[in-house]
Amino acid sequence: MRDWLKKSATDTSAIVNAAFAKAVKQTGAVLDNDTAQKLKESTVSAMGTAGSIAKNMTDLNGDGKIDAEDLKIAAQKAGVAWDSIDPDLKTALVAGGVAGVGVNVIPFVGQAIAVPAFIGTTAYFYLVTKLNNLKKK
Repeated sequence: MRDWLKKSATDTSAIVNAAFAKAVKQTGAVLDNDTAQKLKESTVSAMGTAGSIAKNMTDLNGDGKIDAEDLKIAAQKAGVAWDSIDPDLKTALVAGGVAGVGVNVIPFVGQAIAVPAFIGTTAYFYLVTKLNNLKKK
């Protein structure tokens, strides 16, 4: 069961499509097919970055909370330069970190889905931010 949860929770296309549908509904954005496809591809790339960082997520600076400072350290451990990360992705990573850590405390399945929860939540918040920015243009 644990393997099934892990596999289904890490299906990139399913996560992106679900996050995209929810983000479009939330923002009311209307996109042409080409823009939607480019945004989904960008999200897949963002999920890759989030996945690398998620594997190192915990209270890395010992201050008793998971925050942007811990994300910076996790990114460094993953070989990702924090300053090179898209600002919208940084914001989404903070939200994803909170979700991933929250899920991690659930007995039995917590650790198996903490990383996918982090990635999925990050994808959703990344898409919402990108869609809101598109609406402003």
